[in-house]
Amino acid sequence: MFVPNKTLREFFDFSRRERTGIACLLILIVLIYCLPYGWGYLSEGRARSDTAGFHEAALAVDNMMRKDSAALARRRKNSYDSSRYRYRKYAFNRDHDRYRNGQYAYGRGRWHDARDSARYGYWSGYRKYERGRPYVSDSSRSIGRERSPGKTIPFRKPLLIDINAADSAQWERLPLIGPVLAQRIVRFRERLGGFHEVAQVGETYGLADSVFKKIQGMLVLGEVSLRKTDLNQTDEKSLADHPYINTKLARLIVRYRNNHGPFRHLNELRGIALVDDSIYRKLEKYLEVR
Repeated sequence: MFVPNKTLREFFDFSRRERTGIACLLILIVLIYCLPYGWGYLSEGRARSDTAGFHEAALAVDNMMRKDSAALARRRKNSYDSSRYRYRKYAFNRDHDRYRNGQYAYGRGRWHDARDSARYGYWSGYRKYERGRPYVSDSSRSIGRERSPGKTIPFRKPLLIDINAADSAQWERLPLIGPVLAQRIVRFRERLGGFHEVAQVGETYGLADSVFKKIQGMLVLGEVSLRKTDLNQTDEKSLADHPYINTKLARLIVRYRNNHGPFRHLNELRGIALVDDSIYRKLEKYLEVR
């Protein structure tokens, strides 16, 4: 026969050693749970005191740096500065010395060191120089390198390219022009028969407008010697090879010549339907009638 009370009693029946272990385990769980709260309470006062000390030290360092910067700014005087107020502050004769400084700067360009300013400008006179020397800093080392005695800076001529005479190597010297673009420009000029204006360079295939505008000031039109094509002696294939004449226009020109006879005047091209005013103005420089 099943007896529930007896089963529960046996289930919750622990030995003395088991009861001791369970009690220790419960105490350990409670201690672990309360440890963060206790640690925060114990360290709260010490953290506040350390933070306050850190802020005080930071403020002291900041004030010290500000004082040092202000003192350094008051003591240093760059000899390049010709401010009327600053020279009045150091009690210099600005009416006379300002004139001498202007004459020196006009003749030599810049001060090279503090001795130059003492000899020629605001610091003229040994007593003035000795009185104001602590306030002068020699910050012209780069200028001394630029104007060192016995060394001259070579004059660089501006880069100019003759559009009718330059080869691909010369075109590559221009900014943003690589070997491919240089060869295209030369090939376009040869097929065209030469350039008669600088703007024609911008018609090269693959040459962006932004690149052409950047190099346009470096291009010059030298001697113009255009190669002209005879309308009466050139076949259809040779006409179509010209950049301004496509295959359809070349076929119409040959057909017009076969139907009406040889061209007597260049204006007869206007009788062809595809030739408008803009195309005719381009072609008239490169075509002729013999």
